[in-house]
Amino acid sequence: MKKKTFFGFAIALILSFSLFSCGQKKTESDAPKEVVKTTKHEHAVINTSDDAIKELKNGNIRFTSGKLENTDYKEQIENTKADQHPHSVILSCLDSRVPPETIFDQGIGNIFVARVAGNLADENILGSLEYGAKVKGCKLIVVLGHSMCGAVKGAVDNAELGHLTQLVDQIKPAITGDKSNPDKMLDETSRNNVKLTIEKILKSSEVLASLVKDGKLKIVGAYYDVATGRVEFMD
Repeated sequence: MKKKTFFGFAIALILSFSLFSCGQKKTESDAPKEVVKTTKHEHAVINTSDDAIKELKNGNIRFTSGKLENTDYKEQIENTKADQHPHSVILSCLDSRVPPETIFDQGIGNIFVARVAGNLADENILGSLEYGAKVKGCKLIVVLGHSMCGAVKGAVDNAELGHLTQLVDQIKPAITGDKSNPDKMLDETSRNNVKLTIEKILKSSEVLASLVKDGKLKIVGAYYDVATGRVEFMD
């Protein structure tokens, strides 16, 4: 009886040891590997210009509904410290009420932003747009105008102040509308300024015009309402 008990105990011990060893090997072989972080957007796969437009529209919906998702800046800094792969370039006005990374809920690393009063396209801006589209492969350029634009109002009012004078002079060709309705005139001029800026970009940059012709890039206009936070993409 004692021999059987001892024998059974020995067999059980051997089996337990074998199972334990197998379990250890399986755990080690199945251990999760380190995840390689990239700057791919967390909310959408963006392979085309239309994908980029859709993501910006969705981002603005998240912004206006108070459901921002791209706010883990510490993680985004970590993910982008070695490289960057933005999907779009936003050319926007200097206005403090129009921060593209926020109103489109893009955070750090998802969009390039070029800002200048009146969202104008001079040679430095054109070079920046070419870098984003040709070198870094951005699928979309958005010229973003907005309501209550001080630079546009300066052009309408014929403002003069140092270097600001030449800046508002560049906006003056966009002036349109009825002066008897100044608010509507300001809105119409701001929208027209976006359209003329896009025309200038395509006329002045062979690099960008070629990308558009080949279907690798879209350049679109958009309009931000500072009173509602909503972005309207223009036809």
